[in-house]
Amino acid sequence: MVNTLEELKQESDQYDLRIKTIVVAVDLSPHSEKTAAYAASIARCFGASVTLVHVAAPEPISEFGTSESYETFEEERRAKERALAGLLENIRETCPSCYRELRIGDPAEEVTRVAQALSADLVITASRHPDFLSRLFGFNLAQRILHRLSCPLLVYYEPTT
Repeated sequence: MVNTLEELKQESDQYDLRIKTIVVAVDLSPHSEKTAAYAASIARCFGASVTLVHVAAPEPISEFGTSESYETFEEERRAKERALAGLLENIRETCPSCYRELRIGDPAEEVTRVAQALSADLVITASRHPDFLSRLFGFNLAQRILHRLSCPLLVYYEPTT
């Protein structure tokens, strides 16, 4: 069993693991901040780059086409872009080669598209152990991403105290 990041690096050398590109799905919560920091530590061990991906919901469709709903949507998008940029700066200390992507649409589909476009070697996402109804209705993002990927998926879990 691997206990430290240094042991992970030694084991990767032994088995010729090559991780050069890591995609991290983030929802901009405190838990995803920890997930991004964890991913940056792994990236540092492998000399890999990290791309943080946040996927926002599409603009709601308005029957009357009011500019107010568009302005609200744009404000939210800009706020998410700023939060994503801030998260990127936080992990840049650990992993200088990091990037960000803000996408609009279905999170599982968009994370998978980014991973495929970058030829990602690893995708990392967070998990909070969803309840029964979330699993039943397919709201578990990690599971939905897993079924679309052609590379390994690491699910970062931090128990709540």
